[in-house]
Amino acid sequence: MRDRFGERRALIGGLGLTAAAGALALPASAAPAAGGSNWSPSFEKEDAWLDKPGTRHRLMLDATTAPAAESAMFYADTFYAANKSGYALGAESLGVVLVMRHFATPFGYNDRVWSKYGPMFADKLKLQGDQAIRAARSNPLLTPKPGPTAKAKPGDGDAVTLSTLAAKGAQFGICGVATKGIAEQLAKANGATPASVEAELRANLVPGAVLAAAGIVAVNRAQEHGYSFVYIAD
Repeated sequence: MRDRFGERRALIGGLGLTAAAGALALPASAAPAAGGSNWSPSFEKEDAWLDKPGTRHRLMLDATTAPAAESAMFYADTFYAANKSGYALGAESLGVVLVMRHFATPFGYNDRVWSKYGPMFADKLKLQGDQAIRAARSNPLLTPKPGPTAKAKPGDGDAVTLSTLAAKGAQFGICGVATKGIAEQLAKANGATPASVEAELRANLVPGAVLAAAGIVAVNRAQEHGYSFVYIAD
């Protein structure tokens, strides 16, 4: 247990990378507690961002690694597209939340942050190829990559970005605990104070993002607010 706890702390603090296996989808409601208790969650004012008015269906995707964050975008886009084609439901009828925690957390920061710290993110997250190149100047998941694919039609894989999802109303829950750990590492490497870097990260989130107390808290609260849960593996 001690080794596992130590590893967890080191991974968050150092922006390391692990792999998750399998995918899991669970209903939003839980089975009644033993003894027939009718327990129900209490809603906190800090979680009001999860109550998007007018939604008929709600989905939360949980990403904990860099590859999972990218995959989660495409699942979210498919959710929008399939509800439109199969049920004639527009994006305004859907509540979609993508939680980016643990090693997916840096994708919750905008281009201003990535243009400054992108090379370090790319190294720690083991980004490769085009993503690694783009990371030096911008968040590689925020906007379409340059070239012919930048003009891809909506619904095409290469056109799916955090920006296109935000335009449809998707929200992003960014891990506050990981953000604090990231700020400490960035501050150490750049001769700054952790508090100043954390404030910089908090002020530069991607469109549609909310900094949650912790990613795991956002996962919990979303389910309590009626979101079906899908864990995204690498």
